[in-house]
Amino acid sequence: MVGELICVRGRGRGKAEPSALGPLPAARWTVYAPEGLSPGWLERRLYRAERGLAKLGVGRVVLRDGFPYGDRLRLLRTVDPLPLWRGLAAELALGALAAEGVPPGRGRVALSAPRLCGELTAAAEGLCPLVRGLVIDAPGGEDYARRLQARFGLPVTPPAAGADVTAAFGPGGGRWGRCMELYGAVDLGGLSVTAAGIELPEDCADQVLALLWEGGLVKREDLRIT
Repeated sequence: MVGELICVRGRGRGKAEPSALGPLPAARWTVYAPEGLSPGWLERRLYRAERGLAKLGVGRVVLRDGFPYGDRLRLLRTVDPLPLWRGLAAELALGALAAEGVPPGRGRVALSAPRLCGELTAAAEGLCPLVRGLVIDAPGGEDYARRLQARFGLPVTPPAAGADVTAAFGPGGGRWGRCMELYGAVDLGGLSVTAAGIELPEDCADQVLALLWEGGLVKREDLRIT
């Protein structure tokens, strides 16, 4: 079971309550943290919340409304959407081209990273049959681009040629056009991702979508990128 944590700046006593995150059953716990609450009491309340949810079989928690104490949790793991976004880099790049009004067959996509990584190469191989050109802006990128050219016939595009959109897997490197920062504090460049037929909670949609993706409850064809 998944849990959810909420912080309320007022007085109260937290307890587990049945809830739902989209189609996922959940257990919710509200941590009350009124103004002036001492650090010691805050730690006790956080630990009580974790222990209470863990007793219900919760191993991971979704942080609602920007729950500010995720880095203080000791028993439960938070949900990290980053693997989802990195795994969808090709789809995000195509969505960015569509948002810019550029058909894939006429568009160039830059993939930027401090090093060649599995997510970058997967995105490159997914995009090669669809786009006009790729810029691989990473150490070893030129050699890798030549291998892509040999395999897919896609022209090797030097960074100087630029691109319409960029998917960046780390700091450094070039940025061209609309850019998706798929690392650290993720920035999807103004794009939104939804799942067909599923209503996601607004304040934690990325976390819930990541859980659904991990569980195989949504697939690539179910996603809408706008």
